[in-house]
Amino acid sequence: MSLLDWSFGMKELADGVFAYVQPNGPHGNAGYSNAGLIVGDDYCAVVDTLGTRSMQQGFHDAIKRVTSKPVSRVLLTHHHADHVFGVKRFMPACVIAHRACRNHMVQAGQGDVQRWARKRPFFAPDLEGIEVVYPDLTFDDQVTLHLGAHEVKFFHPGVAHTDGDAVAWLPATKILFAGDLFFNRVCPAAFAGSLQGWIRAVKDILQLDVDVIVPGHGPVAGKPELRRMLDYLELILAHARVGFLANTEPEAVAHEMPLGELREWADTEERLLEDIRRAYAGFQAETASGA
Repeated sequence: MSLLDWSFGMKELADGVFAYVQPNGPHGNAGYSNAGLIVGDDYCAVVDTLGTRSMQQGFHDAIKRVTSKPVSRVLLTHHHADHVFGVKRFMPACVIAHRACRNHMVQAGQGDVQRWARKRPFFAPDLEGIEVVYPDLTFDDQVTLHLGAHEVKFFHPGVAHTDGDAVAWLPATKILFAGDLFFNRVCPAAFAGSLQGWIRAVKDILQLDVDVIVPGHGPVAGKPELRRMLDYLELILAHARVGFLANTEPEAVAHEMPLGELREWADTEERLLEDIRRAYAGFQAETASGA
């Protein structure tokens, strides 16, 4: 089976805990994010809300097939469009996110829909009529939710994929919804945040008592697959540093990067150079600060 083919749809991971996994897209994986559902005694929580109208509808319909309980909590793992554009469908739920996630959403405003349509024009017709809804409850470090038997630790792992990341950990079932801290069989996108911080965050997550990890993109997996993504981040950082110190252009570093199987991941050709440039920006900031 191809690395780019995986099982998708609503998947029950434990009693009342589900991952909603999207397939790889015809134009690459960008925009085809995953989501989650946690069913409590009286109401449910969702983790992320997807991007386009048809994706949102698919998730909404899948929820209705597994529970009749209302969604009263929405957890957003970060501010990127493919994770937050579906919030309106769950109103009047309480929307919870890291403070920086909300700040980014407010700064981007309703115009973020048009910006994403311009960047991904094949999604444009499916974005019409989307209204951006902002979180109404924010935190800096951690908030804990109690949904029946499910305790959900929703916490900020530090600046990583973005400066407003949050992951949802269910200790009792050893399940983690990682958002875009984890791309599985999909090239990580490091156009925001910090590569060094991302590496630290992943290493911290690997110390948690977790068996099942739901990535922001790609199939449900575990720690071995997360370590494989960590290998990519560390490889990028190491080779980019050598190139930066040698004044090598990022394009040359990308061309010579010994990625092996990682070049077969979704979107590698689009994101590799972007990731190297992000690493260069970090090195430039270090140099400017004298670090």
